[in-house]
Amino acid sequence: MFAIVAFVLALAVGPFAAFRAYARRVAATDAPVEDRLHRLQRVQQVAGFVLPIVAMIGLHLLEVIDRTTAVLPPGPDPFGLGLIHFAAIMLGTFGLVAVPLVSMALGTYPTVRSLRDTEASSWRVVKGVLAALAIVGVSITISIVGILAVISSFGSSLPVLLAAFGAIVAASYGLSPYLIALFQDRVPIEGAERERVDRLCSELDYRPHELYLLEGESTKTANALVAGTIPGFRYVFLTDYLLSECDDDELQAILAHEFGHIAGRHLWQRGLLTVAVFGLWIAGADVIGIGALEEQFGFLGFFLPFMGLYALYHVVLLGGLAYWQEFRADAYAARRAGVEATADALEVLASANDMRRESGLLYALATHHPPIADRIDSVRNVDGEGRTDSDLDADGELDSDPGSNSDSRSTTGD
Repeated sequence: MFAIVAFVLALAVGPFAAFRAYARRVAATDAPVEDRLHRLQRVQQVAGFVLPIVAMIGLHLLEVIDRTTAVLPPGPDPFGLGLIHFAAIMLGTFGLVAVPLVSMALGTYPTVRSLRDTEASSWRVVKGVLAALAIVGVSITISIVGILAVISSFGSSLPVLLAAFGAIVAASYGLSPYLIALFQDRVPIEGAERERVDRLCSELDYRPHELYLLEGESTKTANALVAGTIPGFRYVFLTDYLLSECDDDELQAILAHEFGHIAGRHLWQRGLLTVAVFGLWIAGADVIGIGALEEQFGFLGFFLPFMGLYALYHVVLLGGLAYWQEFRADAYAARRAGVEATADALEVLASANDMRRESGLLYALATHHPPIADRIDSVRNVDGEGRTDSDLDADGELDSDPGSNSDSRSTTGD
């Protein structure tokens, strides 16, 4: 028990102390604010991947879950799954993973708040971390329960596993925008601002089910989000800082960018990539020897190779796809809202969010967004009709109908 307490305390204190010291050192440099924030963000990207892995390894080596479930009754067991044990596993796992992530955020945020001259409390940052973990946790819970339900009904043959995985990924991606909407702090947009956003959406032939305001003024975050996979039940989220910083043309370009993800069916493209990558993992696990590694090293023999695959998937494969999708959504915005308005909107976003306009390729892939400077250059290279060469298919036709919104993707507009 002492070892468990010491480990949890190390996860709680270690990242906070390390990131507080690093953030202070970064803040003391003479570099522009954008460069200092970029340095902090790069380190957070790496730590945001490494710290949960460390927490999971410690969770396994210290047998925290086994000790917890040993003193709890299994509870009802549909599909051979003890619900109380399952709840303890999920809560224990995500609770422990949350500790170093919250610690890192709290260690960094005072410097970020000082550099950006914002007013948001640290509690708002903590809520953001917990909300992101809650979304992931709900998605994983649905996936596990779904797979176990299929296996209990149809067996565990490879075709059944692949079919179940494909169906669950589709369901998870379809549900994810609504989870984002559920866990976001929001209030309806009202009054003159609602009339303004309604008008701009209507001019783009897009009529969302509801318009919401995300609290952004105190954090100086200029951001937009479109969520929803079901026609008629799609939502637009905007921060008040975005509304205050953009004129109508710029705001319409940002909205058009978000709608471009919908018209391009970008969410579903990501889903297909996920099915392909992890479907191959399921099909080829025995071929590449994962079973033997698991037999020899236990949980770590499966977990570490899987996390290696996930890193490849998230950064290289999904990152590359998302990188391309951002350019496509920008091109869509240029077609619908105008080249200059789209370029100006990107400039406003960079300035409002204190973003560095240049970044390395690895950082761009990890964050799933190209550098703002590259996006502006790409937008300005469109032809007289608002098209780039990449917007044309082999027959020279536009590859998406500007009025089509039969699919959806939730994204942050940056």
